[in-house]
Amino acid sequence: MGGIVGQVTPPTGYHYRADPILGPVLAYWCAKRGNRSMPARRDIDPAELPTLLPHLQLIDIVDSRYRYRLVGSELVYAYGRDYTRRYADEFFEGTRAASIIEVYGTVRDARQPVFLRSRYLTNRDTSLIANRLYLPLSSDGRDVNMILGVLTFEHDATGPIAGAWGNEARLDGSHIEVLDAG
Repeated sequence: MGGIVGQVTPPTGYHYRADPILGPVLAYWCAKRGNRSMPARRDIDPAELPTLLPHLQLIDIVDSRYRYRLVGSELVYAYGRDYTRRYADEFFEGTRAASIIEVYGTVRDARQPVFLRSRYLTNRDTSLIANRLYLPLSSDGRDVNMILGVLTFEHDATGPIAGAWGNEARLDGSHIEVLDAG
């Protein structure tokens, strides 16, 4: 797959498996999956990933909508607010809402991990790149009913990114890959 919204502006050669946060979460998901197509929520214990927990999300799929069940502290810090128990279509607006809902739908429909790298221009006129892995979870082994997400950020600002990625940030481009988990 190519870009989802806008031009593919972030470099697409990012090595997510070598990322010190994304790589271990992907390895954890693969280990919990075993010989199944995907693990179930009951297989995932965020406490088993204590150093990675601040970067994690658990996203429920509820009647074709996506609700954040768990939002790690690093994500709350980056967004400038906690969005636990909120739906994606309530938290995001416009192009960003359509983009993230499309990505979650891709994870649900493909039943495969998805890597997403997006560049945003923040409300402070800095460039922020978000690297994400979205990993499907299924209670019945067929239908995805939850998504495990993990995010890392790169930015060109000299200061912290606290709140810099609020709803005012404009999506400047994305690259999406459905990963072969086989």
